[in-house]
Amino acid sequence: MGEIGVGQFLHALQALNEADVRRIAQSLESETLTDEVDWWRATIAIDKVLRHTRCTRRAARAANDATRAVQESAVRVGIPLPDQDVTRVARAAADVARGLAAGAPARPIVRLLLEHWEPAHAEA
Repeated sequence: MGEIGVGQFLHALQALNEADVRRIAQSLESETLTDEVDWWRATIAIDKVLRHTRCTRRAARAANDATRAVQESAVRVGIPLPDQDVTRVARAAADVARGLAAGAPARPIVRLLLEHWEPAHAEA
């Protein structure tokens, strides 16, 4: 998996189809307790990086854009909202986008979060 930026990630989210959304949601849902703890630790670490680099506004905008991209893709492919899988994927996409917005200091952390995103990441 090569390096991916916020723009590339958002572009990949805009290209999601229903099968991608369902696969990513299933991957996120099937996490073990250890995986879930790792996810929370990663988001806490990203928060620290964002505060340190003072780019919380940029990260919030990226998170919002990621959420919207997932929702728009869902509507485009005919998934009626609200949908539990779309919500799960949109929330996770927001976390990934925040990490990507944090830049190089957060890259090792973001790699952990990107494990569930093979369908989206492969398109980027």
